[in-house]
Amino acid sequence: MKNLATRLGPYNISVNDVAPAMIGETGMIPDTASVPGVVDTIPLGRLGEPEEVGRAVAMMVRTGYCTGQSLVLAGGLR
Repeated sequence: MKNLATRLGPYNISVNDVAPAMIGETGMIPDTASVPGVVDTIPLGRLGEPEEVGRAVAMMVRTGYCTGQSLVLAGGLR
């Protein structure tokens, strides 16, 4: 992201990414029963929701001055 942001900045193009992890209801992790014990390892104590990822993407799109950033959505997981 930083490389692309540096190269595209002069053209007023911002470049960011959102990296979701442990998002439920997506087909990859349908529910907490499919991955026993994993919710216990997430500091927020739950899987993320697809709508939360969408809101993060929308925020990045609306924020024109933000560029070269990676936003990790993982409920506090490292």
